[in-house]
Amino acid sequence: MITVLDPDAARTALTAGELACPGPGCGGRLRAWSKARERRVRGRDGTEARLRPDRARCRVCRRSHVLLPAEYLPRRGYDVHVVGAALLEAAEGAGYRRAAAAVGAPASTVRGWLTSVRTRAAILTAGAIDLIRAAGQDVWARGRPPVWAGRALSEAVAALGGAARGYVLGLARPIRPPMRVVHPGHTGIDYLRLIAERRRLALHASFGVIDPTGLLSDLRGWPLINVLTRARLLTPSPDG
Repeated sequence: MITVLDPDAARTALTAGELACPGPGCGGRLRAWSKARERRVRGRDGTEARLRPDRARCRVCRRSHVLLPAEYLPRRGYDVHVVGAALLEAAEGAGYRRAAAAVGAPASTVRGWLTSVRTRAAILTAGAIDLIRAAGQDVWARGRPPVWAGRALSEAVAALGGAARGYVLGLARPIRPPMRVVHPGHTGIDYLRLIAERRRLALHASFGVIDPTGLLSDLRGWPLINVLTRARLLTPSPDG
């Protein structure tokens, strides 16, 4: 699965043969290859969208990939805003029934979401902390854990929020060199900045995102968290 931020721009790039296969070590070009199965997805305001993402296939490795917009999760009937709101309710102490009532979803569905996040909490938290540190931010505000530290779901949700905040503050945009005077005999090349920018670009590439119009730097909230978790907020192996 590949996350897209602008489906129309991604479709144009796909049709033009400009998208590279995200498969490890492949490097082949993707071509348009039918559509994924249609499904209805409910949003936070209660409206339903009919989702049928584009599907692409690599000319080299022959693997197929679903191009799923960042607002949606693989195989879910609710968008990431609804899922995220339920997770926040639970992180603040609500049981699954109260969280379900808050977002207008069946209790059994929300219980499944919470179970998935609790099961994967250690992985989600560790990945979020790595990203926070890569952004040069503090893992805990004021250097100490909050009162709910140690509660798996609450800790994971808070870490994901911290990762999104850290990304916006330290990783969303190119690292620009500071203004400085170049002395005679110095090259003026800031090698540390070049290394940091290279790492930032490598991190972006690892998200598996198609973003021909450069929208990622302005993405916020749960769609951004969906990107940062590589669409694995609820499932370890996404497949739209």
